[in-house]
Amino acid sequence: MILQIIPIKNKVPLGSQKLFASHFKPIREKINYEALRNYIVSITKAAYKVFILWCLLIAGIGALYFFGIIDKETLFMISVFFYVCDLICVLIWCPFRLIMKNRCCTTCRIFNWDHLMMFSPLIFMRGFFASSLVILSAVAWLVWELCVMMYPECFWDHSNAALQCCECTDKLCTQYCQKLRS
Repeated sequence: MILQIIPIKNKVPLGSQKLFASHFKPIREKINYEALRNYIVSITKAAYKVFILWCLLIAGIGALYFFGIIDKETLFMISVFFYVCDLICVLIWCPFRLIMKNRCCTTCRIFNWDHLMMFSPLIFMRGFFASSLVILSAVAWLVWELCVMMYPECFWDHSNAALQCCECTDKLCTQYCQKLRS
């Protein structure tokens, strides 16, 4: 999680680090800022749909916990289940692509939401470790969201050449990218 909020060169996929200037590679042509604005508005609307659906799911889990239907151990296992779901999204198939309409993980608007999503059931647990995971994941999410608003050109493959398929070196992209499959 910490590696998602500090710029590094290796070990973390580009999709997670695209918010940093060191991973921004401007396109050769002049950036079409009107198209960039339209793109950011449309993917942000899609991201907020995902966010609302996720909040409803977490509210349902919270209601189950507060009514005593599930306990702390179950909350933890739900969090573990969400971790496995995150791996499936990255390695096999991502249902969020249906809402986000993105090409791959590298261009995904919600790529760094993973920790917030997987640790959100722990909100109800209380305690140092659960709280520290939730707080750090919320900080990573907030940094990501602020960067989307402040530096939108870093998140669009028509303004950031590093996000284009021809520049891709991300091993996670092999399920979508013909170049990396061979």
